[in-house]
Amino acid sequence: MTTAQTTAARRVSYQLHTLWDFDYEPTHQDLLTLYETAKKNQWNGSTAIDWSRPVGKEGPVLNVQTAFQGTQFFSRLTEEEQKEVEIRVSAWRLSQFLHGEQGALLVASQLVNPIPELDSKLYASTQVVDEGRHVEVFERYVKKLHKIYPVDPLLKGLIDEILASELWELKLLGMQMLIEGLAIAAFNLMRRQTGDPTLADLLDYVLQDEGRHVNFGYFALRRSIPLMGDPTRAFLEDFALKACDAMYARDEHTGFQSIKGVWNEMGWDGEAIFRDTITNSQTVKAFNRLLFTEVLIPRLQRLGLISPRVEPRYREIGLLD
Repeated sequence: MTTAQTTAARRVSYQLHTLWDFDYEPTHQDLLTLYETAKKNQWNGSTAIDWSRPVGKEGPVLNVQTAFQGTQFFSRLTEEEQKEVEIRVSAWRLSQFLHGEQGALLVASQLVNPIPELDSKLYASTQVVDEGRHVEVFERYVKKLHKIYPVDPLLKGLIDEILASELWELKLLGMQMLIEGLAIAAFNLMRRQTGDPTLADLLDYVLQDEGRHVNFGYFALRRSIPLMGDPTRAFLEDFALKACDAMYARDEHTGFQSIKGVWNEMGWDGEAIFRDTITNSQTVKAFNRLLFTEVLIPRLQRLGLISPRVEPRYREIGLLD
């Protein structure tokens, strides 16, 4: 691929409306509180984390024995192969977080323009700083651990659609509620599993920011959704359903499949290991339960975005009882 083709593959075109707010009157007490918290809880990624420690040497980055418990392939690996799996899979997973954080940086910078009220703009400005810091620390960690893997096509496709949308409500729903919700579930699971103190510190700092980001989306959408027209609301419902359907890893056709490249890189059958993991890994099943049934679905229900029109489809794919 030529340089020009590579640049074009990375470019997302969009039309962005810019709204001023000359009233300068507070409208969201919840967002004003979040804004104050965000200002108070800023941290410096260069100094808050001890980067002198040997990344991946003081304890397992990812507890692969837990992550792949129940699979057929893992029990056949030597101790050396298990360590290699730990490093490569951790680098792949953290690479997707890194790419997601860059996507969140781009979306947050967009939100400052079209979101209509000043207190929302002020909070969104703090998220731009947060996301830049997250990109910084994940990039630094992954490069010290192993290498940065390419962005998963599913993740890039979702973020590109969010970036290209003219609707600030879809940007909040897609990034703040769905992708950030995914990140929080994944970060919490990895935080419980990791034995690496550098990663543990990194995740502790990042998680305190991510909670604010999800709340930002929830507070703003809770106010706007009841006021929007039926076509816009249906569009948001359909986007949420499509994203959940794609991300909910339940068979060999769903979920983030670029992990297969890691297995292929090691000389193994990526397709077979992916199927084994999806079918037999209790951690994958627990993660899906946490992400969807405990995090995303309840929030979508509270926002009124699982209407009788789309509810049967959620039941069909197993996300509602």
